[in-house]
Amino acid sequence: MPLNILNANIVLPNVILYNACLTVEDGIISKINGYVSGGYVIDAKGAYLMPGMIDIHSDHIEQEVEPRAGSVMDISFALHEQERQLINNGITTIYQSLSLWKTSGRRKVSREINFQEKVIGEIVNAANSERLITHLLHLRFDILNLDIIPSLMDMLNKGYVSLLSFMDHTPGQGQYRDLERQRATSKAMNPTLSDAEINERLEARMRVEKVPQEKLVEIAKFAKSMGVSIASHDDDSAQKVDFVKNMLHATISEFPVELDVARYAKKNGMATLGGAANVMLGKSHSGNLSATEGILDGSVTMLCSDYYPPSMLQAVFKLHRNYGMPLHDCVKLVTLTPAKAVGIDEMVGSIEEGKRADLIMVDASGEYPKMITALTKGNVSSTLNYTSGTQFIFRSVG
Repeated sequence: MPLNILNANIVLPNVILYNACLTVEDGIISKINGYVSGGYVIDAKGAYLMPGMIDIHSDHIEQEVEPRAGSVMDISFALHEQERQLINNGITTIYQSLSLWKTSGRRKVSREINFQEKVIGEIVNAANSERLITHLLHLRFDILNLDIIPSLMDMLNKGYVSLLSFMDHTPGQGQYRDLERQRATSKAMNPTLSDAEINERLEARMRVEKVPQEKLVEIAKFAKSMGVSIASHDDDSAQKVDFVKNMLHATISEFPVELDVARYAKKNGMATLGGAANVMLGKSHSGNLSATEGILDGSVTMLCSDYYPPSMLQAVFKLHRNYGMPLHDCVKLVTLTPAKAVGIDEMVGSIEEGKRADLIMVDASGEYPKMITALTKGNVSSTLNYTSGTQFIFRSVG
């Protein structure tokens, strides 16, 4: 039965249609500014109707499965609760970002390979079942991790992975290039350690053998052959951008650490990713590029939640209100641009006839925009009513 959404401010890729209507049939957007009789009606009462947001980098699931170090929740339960949070923050597609670590004795159980493989299994199950939102796997591969290659290749071969990112967390480069900041962070986390012990730990990590470049090229080639999108994490130089783009087939530069690097990556055809939490904080928590600066410069082209899902919707409206960016351009940072970057834009990412009806309605009348209603695959997956704010009424029409 058709669903008509009336009196909505519909955010299209390049314009907003005010007080317009939209029709959904069989989970698909069938008409924009059209009406089909004989179905149901949602009266949006002036709310914004936007595409559901696409979060291509979020390690939030680790927080859900292990909210405190050593306090480990049932994975299925954690995933169930997480998707309820995500849908109510306007996220309808999530790329769950997980790092595999072979080394035992890590501070958090959720970073151990045996546990991570169980989490990945639950994500894969969720990807192949009807859920509140779409779950996909973003596997993060730290090139210090030689021992993990067999597990990585197995997951690629089984088709589990939708996005693969290459990381190098060696102290002295990337987001960890400031060694003095690293020493201060290590001291804050381990106050009983002496300066000499902290230096010894950093130097030991700097001596860890990395995966050879030829092996990285082999992994990337296989991932590409499996239809996996490829990203590079914390690019810190033009030389690194050239390598990941030309040798690893990376099309996404995640969190470039400096403005010049972001500009270079974009100039060379890469999509550039910043963190929405960075926008809300007004700076990078690790002292790197300000996402807002990159967006206003035009060199950061999309946003993710990174570690804080509520930040995505709030960042969209903060950029619009505080910096005068057109709202439809702000919305594209979290919808169409990431959808294009990971190759799912023919299906989702914008409000267009023929696309899947992953939609969110947002009341932007207050200081903070509020999610009101979400549709995934044309079905109402969440409705939030506030004592003051937009109310939605469902009724059958003849």
